[in-house]
Amino acid sequence: MPTKKQSAPIDLAKLPLSDDTEARRVAVQVGQHRARMEYDRSSDRIFLTLLDMPKALEEQGLVPPFIEKVLEWVESNKWKLVPTDPRVKDYLRKHPSWQRLLVKGVQLR
Repeated sequence: MPTKKQSAPIDLAKLPLSDDTEARRVAVQVGQHRARMEYDRSSDRIFLTLLDMPKALEEQGLVPPFIEKVLEWVESNKWKLVPTDPRVKDYLRKHPSWQRLLVKGVQLR
């Protein structure tokens, strides 16, 4: 019985993160799908407000690596982070080393 061919895992680290400053979102294109993170900026602070990922990418487990890619972008720009998206907050709770980016006093409730 033939088996379905398994595709290679997607390495988001190798894909470019595009920043649309007018729309206030960053995105990664994965084949026909686009993962996006909406944000607001104020001085040296960035508010990650909404993670939008197609179900096809979520099912491949790409939410955590996408969040990490966005956090690397935040860090490279030397911004302080205020996460408002629940999945970003959850990721930060599970990966406390990234909490170094948080604005002082921000709670991850």
